Amino acid sequence: MSIRPVDFEDIQSQTDNVYEVVAAMGLRAKEINEEQRSELEEELAPYQVKVKNPASEGEADKVFPEQVAIAQKYEGKLKPTILSIEQYKNKEYRFYYNESSVASRRR
Repeated sequence: MSIRPVDFEDIQSQTDNVYEVVAAMGLRAKEINEEQRSELEEELAPYQVKVKNPASEGEADKVFPEQVAIAQKYEGKLKPTILSIEQYKNKEYRFYYNESSVASRRR
């Protein structure tokens, strides 16, 4: 996968505090990753057949061709960090900063 440069000026022009935006993008990337992981697990669930008392170790770890196709589909998706950055640029999500909780932490 090639490196995709990010136009930092686009991000900087939308906010007063770049560090808060980067933290918010990181949190959003974690959310996206969790969503993708749960979708992947849900799609792979029917193929995770546990063989009771397998004759060999090979039988215990069966891999179906459908599993490989599903895994390749998810490997081809954009990474959560890239999606998070693009969503922020397109203003698909916003983050809010709670001043009162930060003031109590600073003490």
